[in-house]
Amino acid sequence: MCPERTDVDDPRRRSVLHASLAAAVAGSTAGCASLLDVDGPEDGEETAAEGTSIDDGAFAALGDGRVVALAAGTGGVAFDPAATATPVQDALDALDAVGGGRVYLPPTTIEEEGPIRPHSNTGLYGCGMNVSVVEIPSGTDGVRFDRDESIQRVALDGFELRGPGVRRDSGVAIHYVDATDDPANDPADVHVGRLYCRQWGNSVLRVEDGVGPFQCRYNFLRADDCDAGAAGALLDWRSEYGPANHFGTVVAYPNDRTSGAPTTILRQAGGELAFEDVSVGGTAGTLVEQTGGRLRAGRLHWEPESQPTTPEALVRLAGPGVTHIADVVVDAGTVPYVYELASGFGNKHLVPPGTTRGTVTGNVVRVNGAGERGSRSWYYGVRDDVTVSLGVPNEGRLRVLGDAGVGLA
Repeated sequence: MCPERTDVDDPRRRSVLHASLAAAVAGSTAGCASLLDVDGPEDGEETAAEGTSIDDGAFAALGDGRVVALAAGTGGVAFDPAATATPVQDALDALDAVGGGRVYLPPTTIEEEGPIRPHSNTGLYGCGMNVSVVEIPSGTDGVRFDRDESIQRVALDGFELRGPGVRRDSGVAIHYVDATDDPANDPADVHVGRLYCRQWGNSVLRVEDGVGPFQCRYNFLRADDCDAGAAGALLDWRSEYGPANHFGTVVAYPNDRTSGAPTTILRQAGGELAFEDVSVGGTAGTLVEQTGGRLRAGRLHWEPESQPTTPEALVRLAGPGVTHIADVVVDAGTVPYVYELASGFGNKHLVPPGTTRGTVTGNVVRVNGAGERGSRSWYYGVRDDVTVSLGVPNEGRLRVLGDAGVGLA
């Protein structure tokens, strides 16, 4: 039998937490106003289920356009964007001083000097992807993981992360940077619920070489009005490692207003990445450019609205890491090949494309380099779907299954 919990409901504990959070910001942070009842709620004061006290002042502060920090057992601290250039960071710093908590964004647009640098055990929550907006100026990243220690258990959910526009000096929307040479300090357990990235003239997500985020999950990531044509890719995983990272739905409608070039959606040099659904339009170019790592992709839906140039292939794969592509939908546009297997490829599992309302001028698969010695790759289509280019011998490293097997009624 579990012992009865008293830590949340004990007014003495709540009083200590109130005082701790208040002390963390008092006298040191501009624009801060305490919403805390330091003595705890009076007898008879209404509380939410499970005994967590609710301070109506926190909701009023959100309605007034302020950023609110809430920690366990507290009523909250509000930060006025009119009085500080970094209301979100100020709120996160205050929570870090008491062990973590949640920052709530108001249902309006606030300006943040940036970059936002999360602490462990903190979350940033908005009132909706088209309701709460954090606007980042030029020359800086949006959310940046670059601390000397491992930052873990971070949440971003329910808001728009707006850049300075594609014609201005834009940082990266979500940027993982190598702060130390110790893999033990890599970020972990970052959770993105529903995040809307707009007006970035750079990558929306970039993982630099030397840092390997692990066990991170991105449930719904949307990027509109972004131009990564001059960057590596919209999602740019430059690191050679980073296990167990999962993406649910990725939706992207890039443009080419500054670069004049299509945007590559995913570039992968390493790590372990899984995607359920990727749906792209705008000036989307190559879907996947892989030189290393392991990848599992469910449905890749390509429907460009315009093509500054034509990509050589939609999914270009190299390296020996296990890669499964379950479906590619060519719903618009023109491309010579759906898949390209480059030098050193191995352990690739590919299926024929689903819908092809677009135009494939060449073939489904192009083998453009020798496979990894001793490895096998598999294409679940027919031999006529495969072109071997540049005189490169296949040597049996790509196996075409065709009608292999016996059908059973």
